[in-house]
Amino acid sequence: NVEGKRIPFGFRHRTLPHFIKDDYGPESKGFVENSYLAGLTPSEFFFHAMGGREGLIDTAVKTAETGYIQRRLIKAMESVMVNYDGTVRNSLAQMVQLRYGEDGLDGMWVENQAMPTMKPTNALFEKDFKLDLSDEKSLRKMYTEDVQHELQGSSEALKEAEDEWNQLEEDRRLLRKIFPSGDAKIVLPCNLQRLIWNAQKIFHVETRKPTDLNPLRVIEGVRELSKKLIIVSGEDRISKQAQYNATLLMNILIRSTLCSKKMATSHRLNSEAFEWLLGEVETRFKQAIAQPGEMVGALAAQSLGEPATQMTLNTFHFAGVSAKNVTLGVPRLKEIINVSKQLKTPSLTVFLQGAAAKDAEKAKDVLCKLEHTTLRKVTANTAIYYDPDPKNTCIEED
Repeated sequence: NVEGKRIPFGFRHRTLPHFIKDDYGPESKGFVENSYLAGLTPSEFFFHAMGGREGLIDTAVKTAETGYIQRRLIKAMESVMVNYDGTVRNSLAQMVQLRYGEDGLDGMWVENQAMPTMKPTNALFEKDFKLDLSDEKSLRKMYTEDVQHELQGSSEALKEAEDEWNQLEEDRRLLRKIFPSGDAKIVLPCNLQRLIWNAQKIFHVETRKPTDLNPLRVIEGVRELSKKLIIVSGEDRISKQAQYNATLLMNILIRSTLCSKKMATSHRLNSEAFEWLLGEVETRFKQAIAQPGEMVGALAAQSLGEPATQMTLNTFHFAGVSAKNVTLGVPRLKEIINVSKQLKTPSLTVFLQGAAAKDAEKAKDVLCKLEHTTLRKVTANTAIYYDPDPKNTCIEED
C-alpha cells in the first residue's frame, strides 16, 4: 500500500497499462498473492517495489524530523535539575515539580513489583493475610513456645492484629481505586521478594521450623520503617500531603508483603533476619531518592527523543479499530510539542451522563443522534445593518 491506501491509478483509470480500465480488483490494486519463494509476478513485483520505496523515503524524512524534535526538547529542558531542597527547577529557578516525578525517586533504582493484595478474592485475601490469634493449632505450627506464651491472653496482641488487618483492608480498597483495571505492575525501589529471599539465605532460615519472631514486633517494625521513609520533610499541610502521596504505594507494598501472617507462614524469618531486612529496606529506599544535581531535564528530553526516532513517520501500519482516522506517530508528536491550534484530525472524548453512561445500547443511540451542525442550519435569516452616525443612533444601548 502507498500512503495508507491501495495502489492508486497512475495511468488513465488503471494502475498499470497491463490491466483493463476501472479494474478495482485485488491484483490490479496491489495485492501480492505469491511468496518470495514462489516468486512474484511482474505486476506484483512492481507494486511491492512501490510500497518499499515509500518506506525508504519515510525513513530519510523521519530522521530529520525527529532529530529536530529531539533538539528542541533538549534546548527546552537542558537546565532542569533536582535542587538541594528536593524541588525540580530550571536555570531561572522556576519550579517544575515539588519532587522529581512526584515521588522523589530516581528511575535507576526502581523496578516492577506486584502488589500481592490486589488480585485475590475476599476469602483468599483473608486466609493469606489475616492473623487469627485465637486459633491455637495454627499458632503452634507458626511460632516457638516462647512467642506462644507471650501471645496467650494478650489483649494488646489481639488489638494490634485487628488494627493491622483493618489497615490491610483499607490498603486493598485504595489500591483497587487507584488501579481500577486490576493490573498492578507498580514501579518501586527495594525488590522486597528478593530481599526476603536474601535474608533467608544469609541467616539460614529453615522455612519448615516455627519462628521466634513475635508478630507484635513485626507490626511495630513495619510501622517504624514506614515513618523512616521520608521524601518530603516538613510539618505544614502541603508537605504532609506530598509525603503521604509520595510514599503511599511503597507503604502499601511493605505492609502487605511484611504483614505478620505472611512473615509467620511463608517467609518464616527469625528475629535477626527481620531486623536485617528492615535496615536493608530503609537503606535501599534512601539510596533510591533522586540526587540533588541530577540533570533530569536532559534525561527526560532524551527519553522522549529516543523512542521518537523509532517511530514510523506516517503511521499507516496501525489499523485504527475504535478511533478511526486519528493522527498518530511523529505527526501527532509534532502537533503536541508545537501546541498546534489547527489539528489534522481533531477528536473529542465525550463522557456521557445518566443512563447512557452505563448502557452500551443507549450510548450508541446518543452517538447516532449527534449531528454535524453549522451556523447555516440554525439561522433563519442574516442581515447586516449600516449605521452611518453612531452618536445619533436609533439602536438602544446594551
